[in-house]
Amino acid sequence: MTHQTKEKIYVLLIILLIATSAQFYYTYRYEPEHKIEVYYNQDHQLNQEIINAIREADKFVYFGVYTFTRNDIKDALLAAKYRGVTVIGITDKNQYLQQNLQKKIIDELRKAEIPVYFQDHLAIMHLKVLVTDKAYASGSFNWTSAATNLNDEILEIGHDETIRQKYQGILEEIFEKYKTPQ
Repeated sequence: MTHQTKEKIYVLLIILLIATSAQFYYTYRYEPEHKIEVYYNQDHQLNQEIINAIREADKFVYFGVYTFTRNDIKDALLAAKYRGVTVIGITDKNQYLQQNLQKKIIDELRKAEIPVYFQDHLAIMHLKVLVTDKAYASGSFNWTSAATNLNDEILEIGHDETIRQKYQGILEEIFEKYKTPQ
């Protein structure tokens, strides 16, 4: 191999390394994170994923949940409120009235000045969704012990900004619709 051929190979390798480094830097720096995980409750503690998303929020936590009886999630919402994060929720009015534990949890959140609205038309408010300024969570998972430990439930946790913004927009629309004092 001649000296000129070796030089050409070295130059080509340097160019490839620079191009690869530039692409890695661009991807790391500028492309949005699209990480999405799907969990099954028989293999994973779904309540812990909800709590983690709440703990990681810096600006807001919005939620809509049909049945809510988990004190650990309530405590995470209260902690978020106390560290200055805006927390707003919505739940089904009949579930609130019929489930004593849910009523207690919602009343405690409201006492801490966390607005929790009620869907009050003839159908049910069947959402099971959480959205923060950093992530979203959605699936079949109600925030209950049965959903955590007994039922067959799934939960999707995502960080895709386009999807996160869509969930945020839907919850903001629902909050606006039902924000009258009850």
